[in-house]
Amino acid sequence: MTERTLVEFSGSRGGVSALSWGQVAIWRAIQRMVPDDAVLNMSWVTDLEGEGISFGTPLSRITDTVRTVVERHESLRTRVRAGDDGAPQQVLAATGAIEVHVVDATAGTAAAAAKVLQAELTDPAYDYPREWPLRVGAVRVGDVVTHAVFGICHLVTDRGGLTALVRDVVLCLRGEPLAASQDRQPYDQALHQQSAAGRRQSDKALRYWARHLEGVALQRFPEAGERPEGEPPFWAATLSSPAGDLAVTRLAGREQVSTSAVILAAAAVQLARQTGAGEAVLQVIVSNRFRPGLADSVGPASQDGLCVIEVGDADLPVVIGRTMRASLQAYLHAQYDPAGLDDLVAAVGAARGGEVDLSVSFNDRRFDAQTPVAAGEDVTSAAIEALRPATALRWEPVEHYGARYFLHVNAVPGSMDLTLFADTSVLPAAAVEAHLRGIEALLVDAAVKTTAESLSI
Repeated sequence: MTERTLVEFSGSRGGVSALSWGQVAIWRAIQRMVPDDAVLNMSWVTDLEGEGISFGTPLSRITDTVRTVVERHESLRTRVRAGDDGAPQQVLAATGAIEVHVVDATAGTAAAAAKVLQAELTDPAYDYPREWPLRVGAVRVGDVVTHAVFGICHLVTDRGGLTALVRDVVLCLRGEPLAASQDRQPYDQALHQQSAAGRRQSDKALRYWARHLEGVALQRFPEAGERPEGEPPFWAATLSSPAGDLAVTRLAGREQVSTSAVILAAAAVQLARQTGAGEAVLQVIVSNRFRPGLADSVGPASQDGLCVIEVGDADLPVVIGRTMRASLQAYLHAQYDPAGLDDLVAAVGAARGGEVDLSVSFNDRRFDAQTPVAAGEDVTSAAIEALRPATALRWEPVEHYGARYFLHVNAVPGSMDLTLFADTSVLPAAAVEAHLRGIEALLVDAAVKTTAESLSI
């Protein structure tokens, strides 16, 4: 049996504002994916007793949790609509009510029922102007809730903000109070970005973009050709490499950089080789959580940073150092007015007689990706080599994607797990496989050489 319980909330304020720059970035990603935008929805299931969070949990604990987090985090009660000029705006509600979907099950079927409920709350695309961006469900056995299910519209948050939200949800489910928060809400973020200080910040970032865009090649790939017969519009190819994971750890420890920089460097080298370029020009997803007021903000703050990496004939360790420096500059200049960047890109293209291609992106989805790595000394060549046969490559055809090249680093313990979304008009299947296996080979070969040299000293 399924029932629906309304949870009324009352926040401290409401209002209408332009979107923050982070919200604009997510909104544009959503629009690029329509009608497949539901793939951007996020969700999770909390097994209350299995995870040791609470026992004998009544439904009131779930509804109290919903009320608390919705009143605390304004993005959970913010919807997006078109203004009179057609531009999207955020509408913050002071009051309202959110439904909790309650499913009754038995002890033996509760976990399966939670998975079914998760799919039901995740799969449909959101009605952005009318639907609350939070969907909640609960699985009940008798009078006790065993599983809480949460579905989130991507407009609510990004990877960094999701950590803060899940933390608050878990504390509430335990019945623990939340500490006072001074983090900036998306509504306040939007107002700040429209101020003189916000404009100065954007202008500084855009000057950085201009310096690079005026000097790099306009296009990332040779002229697009005909899509090979039988190829889908896009491939999503995932390489899982335990050997690559050890190699990345070894190289990060040796060079004293983040593991993210190591993987990005290898991707840059492989891109340069396959496109015949002397440098790699990528957009990297920057969380911006290091900025004041955003560390624990649930609102979206991520934007694209421009990372230009000189490759030339340098070997991988040299490119790793260049990548770390280039990525740091990208992080520092990744908060700007997206409309201002649009104008800049158009102006640079017009001045140079073409269009600026920004269709190559890199996104490290791991939460600890930027942590400098001091480990790796105990990784041996033999250990890396022994794992080479364990590499696996799997394929999924994709009809639509918002970039020609988008490399994701997935959070898979014990494996370097890379998913490449590639437009087959520029990277057909053979080129996609060569790219992913080339990244792995660069990393493994460099790490094996490193360990071999250290043993001979």
